[in-house]
Amino acid sequence: MAAAVAVLATVLYTIIGVRNRRYDPPHARASFVTAFVSFVIALLVVCQVLSPVIGYSLQCLTLAGFQLADLMQDEHARARQHRIALLAPRPAADVVPTVWVALAVAAGLMLMPYVILDEQRVAAVIVAVCALLMAGIAWRIASAPRQLFGEDIRYERMQDRYSRTRKAGLTALIAMGSIMVFISFVNYDLHTVPPLLHTLQNISWWTWALSGISLILYCTYLGRQSSSTS
Repeated sequence: MAAAVAVLATVLYTIIGVRNRRYDPPHARASFVTAFVSFVIALLVVCQVLSPVIGYSLQCLTLAGFQLADLMQDEHARARQHRIALLAPRPAADVVPTVWVALAVAAGLMLMPYVILDEQRVAAVIVAVCALLMAGIAWRIASAPRQLFGEDIRYERMQDRYSRTRKAGLTALIAMGSIMVFISFVNYDLHTVPPLLHTLQNISWWTWALSGISLILYCTYLGRQSSSTS
């Protein structure tokens, strides 16, 4: 399963890199690097150089690195664009993306029992750090300055809100998903799963599933609002 996840990431990020090669070369390069590292991880797991759990944790680290590189490139592009200043104050971030970020942080903290009980402790630490890093990236996306140019303030504000919410939500969802898969993977290897770890597995699954449903519904709602203002 760990090798399959790495192969899937290889294919996915290769496709992303090919699609963005002409229009966004920095993003394409980051995608190709992520695909190459994922392929190497898959080979090392298949050849039994890495244990599956360590391979999966390194794959999570690779995805977190891609998210961080993508954030840095996006902020660099924003800094080079001309924006207008808004006099009206706004919250640091919308409520819904903030809830997703908080859930991603809580999901990362779910791995503490695995660290304390020494159940794949090294891998648990790596995945937890990755999840918390992606939660931080999601918060940065959700709380970034608005990207407005002054042509149609109302429409641009809705588009910015939709884009920010979608990106932050997806990043937080990836963080929660990485925790859910890790817990399911480790619990499967245990001969007798302690009640606490079994409960965490159920909580992580429902948190990820309900967050994914809410992300789809809320982004659909924002997309319709944005369309109505165009």
